[in-house]
Amino acid sequence: MSAVTSTMLVILAVVTLASAQVAPLSNSKVDSMMDLRMKNVSVNKDDQYICTSYRMPVNESYIVQFKPLANANTAHHILLFGCSEPYNTEEEGAWSCRMICRGEEQILFAWARNAPELVLPKDVGFKVGGTSKVKYIVVQIHYAKALPSFRPTDQSGIRLYMTQKRQRYEAGIFLLLAYSLTIPPNTPKTSADISCSFTASGNIYPFGFRAHAHSLGRVISGYHVNQSNSYHMIGKGNPQWPQSFYPVSEKVVVKPGDKLVGRCTYNSTGRQRNTLIGPTAADEMCNFYIMYYKEVGTQIPFPQCVGNNVPSLIANLPPGSDEPLPYNATLEAAAHGHGSHMQGHEDPDTATTNTVNKPTDGSKPGLQHYVNFQSDFMSDKTQSSSSVNGLDYPIGQVGGVATDNKGGVYVFHRGNRVWDGRSFNFDNVFQQQNSPIEQETIITYDKDSNILRKFGKNIFYMPHGIAVDQNYNIWVTDVGLHQVMRFPPGSDQPNLTLGVKFQPGNDNTHFCKPTDVAVLSTGEFFVADGYCNSRIMKFSSDGTLIKSFGNGLMTRQADGFPPESSFDVPHSLAVAEDKGLLCVADRENGRIQCFDFNGNFQKQIHPTEFGPRLFAIEYCPLHDGLLFAVNGPPLDNSQTTVQGFIIDINSGTLSESWNTQDGLKNPHDVAVDAQNLRVYVGELKPSKVWRFDMMGDSGSIVTNEPKSTPAPGNTGTTSTNKPTSSTTDLSEPVVAKGTLQEEDTVLPAVIIGVLLVIPVVIIVIVVIVVRVYKNGKHDCCGRHRSYSRKKFNLGDLLSPHRGFDRLSTDESDHEIDLSDSDQEEYSIAQKA
Repeated sequence: MSAVTSTMLVILAVVTLASAQVAPLSNSKVDSMMDLRMKNVSVNKDDQYICTSYRMPVNESYIVQFKPLANANTAHHILLFGCSEPYNTEEEGAWSCRMICRGEEQILFAWARNAPELVLPKDVGFKVGGTSKVKYIVVQIHYAKALPSFRPTDQSGIRLYMTQKRQRYEAGIFLLLAYSLTIPPNTPKTSADISCSFTASGNIYPFGFRAHAHSLGRVISGYHVNQSNSYHMIGKGNPQWPQSFYPVSEKVVVKPGDKLVGRCTYNSTGRQRNTLIGPTAADEMCNFYIMYYKEVGTQIPFPQCVGNNVPSLIANLPPGSDEPLPYNATLEAAAHGHGSHMQGHEDPDTATTNTVNKPTDGSKPGLQHYVNFQSDFMSDKTQSSSSVNGLDYPIGQVGGVATDNKGGVYVFHRGNRVWDGRSFNFDNVFQQQNSPIEQETIITYDKDSNILRKFGKNIFYMPHGIAVDQNYNIWVTDVGLHQVMRFPPGSDQPNLTLGVKFQPGNDNTHFCKPTDVAVLSTGEFFVADGYCNSRIMKFSSDGTLIKSFGNGLMTRQADGFPPESSFDVPHSLAVAEDKGLLCVADRENGRIQCFDFNGNFQKQIHPTEFGPRLFAIEYCPLHDGLLFAVNGPPLDNSQTTVQGFIIDINSGTLSESWNTQDGLKNPHDVAVDAQNLRVYVGELKPSKVWRFDMMGDSGSIVTNEPKSTPAPGNTGTTSTNKPTSSTTDLSEPVVAKGTLQEEDTVLPAVIIGVLLVIPVVIIVIVVIVVRVYKNGKHDCCGRHRSYSRKKFNLGDLLSPHRGFDRLSTDESDHEIDLSDSDQEEYSIAQKA
């Protein structure tokens, strides 16, 4: 296969993935749903295969949709087998999967690496129950790692959507696999080949394929060879991507007597031992699954192709069959589970879905792949600089932003480092351990946006969260190092480090991608741990662990959310010390959970405006307590606006939403400066920090876009809404300079001016009073007024207010902006 064809294949996969249309449950009416879950199984050692069985309905039914209820951090892969009789019955619970079925078994579905759900084409379904041979389904899960002590049991599984309506076509799985191969150490290319003749009573029509291998697998290809010895590609997949069923790119009909060929290619560079085909995560596998449909009654006596039975076919494989697909960071990142919300979501209308639809031209069913793998760490490929006094300070992806009690602003960024699918292996071990970030990663600014200090060069690998305590200690988390650090004031070296460098773990001395820190006035602090462990840990001021709490359960309750104290990426922490509360942004569950300082659950907050993902929160102690929050772009194509929120911490009600003029894109953190009435939001893509001003009299957060540059000779400021770069010295008020010098000329002018101004002032006061009376609002640092869930509107503001300063201006070149929008951008866009 040519490089052009290879590129076209990956473009097809990416385009269909990124199209991100919300799919219907199925093109066939769904009569029932059935959850096939593990029954609180205990996994206390690595590489366990555990099975459990479920009896299918008595009446004949058809499975038309599969929905994963699992996470790749827990389940290495899941297989569904159809059996007439399982090795153990449902009543006997789970068992070790040395045996699966008593007698004939057939594969119905396979899942791994956070693959999304699958919807079959119209008129196609897997026949179960009734007169079919599938009286039971056995769920097999491979647990590559033992479950952590704080989450000792598991309920992962698959949800089935079924209909009793007879389907025109029956679906099936045909498996190509290799069982004998030795992969030598440090070898960039080793292949395993598969070939056989296809035996059946009729044709099959492939519409989807899935590639499965372990960590050394680079590409798996499958071909159909007709009786004229013409090769037709069924599919080519990267097993490091989400292991879902991808669309067959061309129409393929496999007839009796035709041949099927497969090839798996591995790269063992860096491994110092032989690797065999085997069942453990340390071994390898070579599986190519073909999902097909067939006419009812077509018999396939052996739906597997095992080993290389027709070696002559291998010599004629098309060129490029062993060449990897072009690198795609988005798909590899989704496979590692970061930023994805593809598992455990109970609302089928907002789930990320693979849809297999029938083409509109009336031909045989085909496959369309609908899923959006947008992630919080995808970054721009351009980077600008903020400059002070002519010195440039390039800033990359903004992991965190914080403020101190003097209004200072702290930005923790990633320089030229980008978090993508190559950053971590499947065990969450960082892959660039010899390359610390060479830029200064912590930048501090004063309240006027002047750079005060920068440090952190050659210390960090993947910056994430930052906090500043009342003693001006700087606390940071690095998800690459799996560590938490505390830097005393003025020092560029930590005086406290927790976690073991580059070693992820789940015991009392290890973290796994910790996300944030929150510090009490006593010196005790909390750590959100994090992307892997779904727990909160509390430490004494000297770093001694006091307790931990939380788990990763995904079972949904009546309100549609997991149980209390269950997290799917605890991403941000906020301490409300005057309330005795620690609040957690439970990112992929789209909610805030609040606890007392002993870890006892107190409340959860989840207005529908949050959408499915909530990235960061911060507490404002003024006005009896408010939470500021930012959500993130939805991965399920729900119509969620990315924006900021103000929440009453006492009642949990949403008081106000706010945004930039063009809308936030990928906010990652939020910080509040209660002294100067400001809110800061750090974005990953594009890499920016925004400043929002809180207006006490108007009861709103306001943003201020810079205005048009005045024309030569015009000393006033404009009132247009076009962002430009007008600058003025803030040290003196802006005045219109006139030529009146004589006292007798000035006095009458002043009297006339006063007489003209008084009526205007009276009118303005009346308008303000009426507005305030009719539209009560809730502001952080002013009076409390009731406010319904209304999106912030720039038109609500009556009083002009001073704007902001870009970091790219010199100390004396500050900007005055007398408009009604107050929005600051720290000019942080990413470098190529």
